[in-house]
Amino acid sequence: MNVVQVLGRRWRSSVATIVVAGATAFISAASALDLGTARLTIRDLVIGAPVSAQPTTSFQEFACGTDGGPPSLPITGFDQFARCAPEETGLHEVQFRYDDELHFLALARRDLLIAEFLQGTKIGNFPILASALFDAAGILRGIRAVTDDRVSDRTRRSAYSLPVFLHAIYGADGWECLDMPAAEGETPVGNSLIKQDCRKLSDDGLVLTTQSRLLRRPGQTQIDPANGLVRAGYYESTARMEIYAADASGNPIHGGDVAAEETVVADAPVPADPMAAFLVGASIDCPGCDLSGANLKRRDLAGADLSGADLSGATLHRALLGGARLDGANLAGANLNLADLKRASLVEADLTGALLYQTDAAAADFSGAVLDRMVFLNARFTSATMVGVLWQDSNGVGANLAGADLSDAILIGTALVEVDLQRAVLVGADVTDVSFYRSRLRGVDLSEVTAIRTDFLEADLSDAIFVNADLTDARLLRARISGMDLTGAILTGTVMPDGNIGQ
Repeated sequence: MNVVQVLGRRWRSSVATIVVAGATAFISAASALDLGTARLTIRDLVIGAPVSAQPTTSFQEFACGTDGGPPSLPITGFDQFARCAPEETGLHEVQFRYDDELHFLALARRDLLIAEFLQGTKIGNFPILASALFDAAGILRGIRAVTDDRVSDRTRRSAYSLPVFLHAIYGADGWECLDMPAAEGETPVGNSLIKQDCRKLSDDGLVLTTQSRLLRRPGQTQIDPANGLVRAGYYESTARMEIYAADASGNPIHGGDVAAEETVVADAPVPADPMAAFLVGASIDCPGCDLSGANLKRRDLAGADLSGADLSGATLHRALLGGARLDGANLAGANLNLADLKRASLVEADLTGALLYQTDAAAADFSGAVLDRMVFLNARFTSATMVGVLWQDSNGVGANLAGADLSDAILIGTALVEVDLQRAVLVGADVTDVSFYRSRLRGVDLSEVTAIRTDFLEADLSDAIFVNADLTDARLLRARISGMDLTGAILTGTVMPDGNIGQ
């Protein structure tokens, strides 16, 4: 029997099969997302409602706005609008970006189409700078969207056409549009020079305005007069949308300029119940609490005591958990994408089915934890303590486990594709049916490891230690093995780097 026949018979769980099968399972879950309601946008803000009624937790990266320019003073939410200097209208502009939780959830589940749909702050396919405009009393009086110039030239070129999309979604009828004359020195882009301002009064009492610009300003010539070379991007292609309540105070287009009376909201008392205090942010400690399904994304819980807590199904997206105590916690099905778990203690925690996409768990302690079916794509576990973990049927493509201690760990059926395991310790571990395809295992200690049917295809095994390891039916095809120690190893049926079969 030649090596091709051997591989055809024995490698039904090849790298491609493992990765594709895992991806298919995750895609089916991600595709269930309702694209119409999965993520809130600028259109979900409620004009005329107070700041307390706005969906603050659905947005991120708040800052004072600059009338469609880049963000200025960083703030933590809409409720800090008063820190932003008022415009001439008396309104305070708060710029924000859309929440990225669902984007990274789709990436973790390997659904790239949904991930692309949910990426960035957009209206349709147009990247925008989104702003909310509050009066002095904290009432939302308007919203503003300006096309974002921080994109590729190809994307920016079409920015001027955003009003076409807006007129469609807000109803094509009733728009009054005015084509503005070109100013001195303004020239067309190709054959087009567009300067159009439009206005509409909606049936529900909103004034909607759009602006569209496609032109070259003075000095924005396509040909560089100094050297005759073509210059890309020397043009303006922008669009703007503003929506106000028709009778709103401070409305610069329609309505009065009566200043709103500023209100002062007293701080709420701290709840006596520890869990209630934790949920309102008055405390970071909640050992043994039932926090199942809780929304804790972006919470600063560094150093918190959450040992024994039930966090199953909780959202901890981008949460700061550095140095936190999560020993014995139930994190099954939790979303820990992009969370900071550096130096956290998760001894004997249950992370079955948890999502750890791009999570940083460097130097964290997972001793005895259950990590079955966990998704840890591109996650970081450098120098982590993972002794005796149960880590089966998981997906860790692109993860970094350099220097991690995985002694006596059980990793049966896990995909560790293109993973960095340099100088890691896997003494006595069971890596049966694990894929290490193209992974870096230079200097790894795999003494007494059980590696039956394990795939090391194209892996770097330089200076790896396989003393007394069981490599029955394993595959080392095209692996780099200089300095590898196979003393006492079982090589029955092992496919060696040159394609020969071990005896």
